[in-house]
Amino acid sequence: MSYRQWRETTFGDPYLVWHDGPDFTTLLASAAADPETVAGMLATGLHERDSLAAESIATLAGTGLTPSNAMAELLAVLPTASGTFLVRVAQALHTLTGDESWSTPIVGVLKAGRDWGHRMDAAIALAGFARTPELVDALGRAVRDRQYLVRYHAANTLLRYAGDTTQITVHRELFDLIKGTSRQAWRTAAQRLTASP
Repeated sequence: MSYRQWRETTFGDPYLVWHDGPDFTTLLASAAADPETVAGMLATGLHERDSLAAESIATLAGTGLTPSNAMAELLAVLPTASGTFLVRVAQALHTLTGDESWSTPIVGVLKAGRDWGHRMDAAIALAGFARTPELVDALGRAVRDRQYLVRYHAANTLLRYAGDTTQITVHRELFDLIKGTSRQAWRTAAQRLTASP
């Protein structure tokens, strides 16, 4: 079975996985029953630069089912990873090691990702890291991104850092600042969101 066939059998239709997010139920059952096959398929997926393979490793690690080759395979693809794939690889490495410095490549994507979707994924991913002045600064800059969804998710991550589990839409004044087209309004929102709590 090819990796693509295994991926569809395990997660379902690729469009629905992208649109609705992955369901890891079958993966978890497969990893418990046949860990060698799962480890081999995820290694293949990493080398095919599939973000879901890296995300799967992070999920398995969170449940004690880490593939034995996971660290080596993630590190092997890291030098050529980019965009959302790099974000997911760094997230998986963070889950495996607990090392907060894995936020660094994610910040790189947030600052310089050519595709807005990659920058958005980076902004979301940083919510899983401990607040630091560097991350707050990077997310503050992202609140001024030209793409609305990057601004939106960067703002939500900054709220998480402040201990606020609501969405930016609840904060009407801030939300009005980021949803419009005024760069000055974006700057104002960034200043408020990055102010020390």
